[in-house]
Amino acid sequence: MRRRALAGLALAVAGVAGAAGRDAAWYVQVDNDVVFTTDRWYTSGVRIARLERDFEWGLVQEIYTPDAKNPRPVDRAPAGRLLASVAHHDRSAEVWCTLEAALGVRGPAALGRQSTDYIHRLIPAPAVDWSRQLENRLDAQLAFTRSEILGLGLVKAHYGAVLGTQRAFAHAGIEIRAGANRSMASALLRFAPTPPLALQSAPGWNAYAGASGRAVGRDELVSRNYNPFGPPLSRRNAIGRLVAGVAWTQPWGTLTFEIAQDSREFDGQHAPHRFGSLAFHLDF
Repeated sequence: MRRRALAGLALAVAGVAGAAGRDAAWYVQVDNDVVFTTDRWYTSGVRIARLERDFEWGLVQEIYTPDAKNPRPVDRAPAGRLLASVAHHDRSAEVWCTLEAALGVRGPAALGRQSTDYIHRLIPAPAVDWSRQLENRLDAQLAFTRSEILGLGLVKAHYGAVLGTQRAFAHAGIEIRAGANRSMASALLRFAPTPPLALQSAPGWNAYAGASGRAVGRDELVSRNYNPFGPPLSRRNAIGRLVAGVAWTQPWGTLTFEIAQDSREFDGQHAPHRFGSLAFHLDF
């Protein structure tokens, strides 16, 4: 029943997106830690979305796994999320506000194991015992983020919150961006849908760096130890993130690449987490 409902919701999102007019753009964001060859924790995230004027419809899959390369007594159990997302963007040269509603499933129905198995046919990696993954549960969330320009236009402030059945946290951070098309913003600092679009279409490069912190009130994705004989997981309530990236804008679209480092999310996590993010949009 849950799989049929999720499939129906995804088809509805695709139908609405397909009815969009010409004033629209597709974009894809792919997060993965293959850049650092770690294959652990937040190991994969894919967002496929269509933006028409101020509205966005998308489909999102996130995959979390333990560190199978370096087994430890304490680690997170594997989990997948599959969400249909609808967002509204209110954007000007100085302020960018995003409100997102997302609905889907966490657990085996999110197809995390199948996606991982397929990718690992191309990129070998240590095996993960997916029998330890978290069960199917409703995954619903609301996210709001406001970004605003400070000072001379080089600095942006981002702040907002995510409230959901699986995760709930508040966040705040800053971003410094230099070069062409400084109206863009980092998706990894906004924690909300962030199309890689420039308000000005002039071609050019820009580079950026930033930091954020989040206060966590709920995280069901960090709730089970991968080791069945180990102690329960204890999540951390304060997490920091560092981000750096570059963006390239051309008449046909925009390409961005970012790297991020998160501080430890649970007690016993043996290292900070690093991953990369590649996003591009095409105007059609």
